[in-house]
Amino acid sequence: GAVAVVIRCGDEIYLTRRNQEPKKGKLDLAGGFVDPKESAENTCKRELSEELELEIDIDNLKYLTSLPNVYQYKEIDYNTIDLFYEYSVAEKFEANLALSEISETHWIKIAEINLEDIAFDSQKLFFKRYISNNK
Repeated sequence: GAVAVVIRCGDEIYLTRRNQEPKKGKLDLAGGFVDPKESAENTCKRELSEELELEIDIDNLKYLTSLPNVYQYKEIDYNTIDLFYEYSVAEKFEANLALSEISETHWIKIAEINLEDIAFDSQKLFFKRYISNNK
């Protein structure tokens, strides 16, 4: 399984831009694969800490939905289930991008998200619903 976290501040969400394959240059939600013996919520906490140096309170994570996904790694297709969470922050922050997986980050208004820019099909489907639910 994998998790994806919608970090939200008001009507904007925080997206990262991938700097490695697959889907290099496309927008992505923070998140990653669940480790053995790890809860999905703890994966959210660990990934946000690793990717964005953002320390979160897992009690404030809000589970939204799950969607199947295919993640290609070294030319092998892995079928995963993506668990989507929302985490609201009171004010915008900027991550320290000394980390290898991310080239840049963006705060984007929900209404202005372009689905063609989103890396993964499961996230495209997710955002289609999320945007229409937040109009």
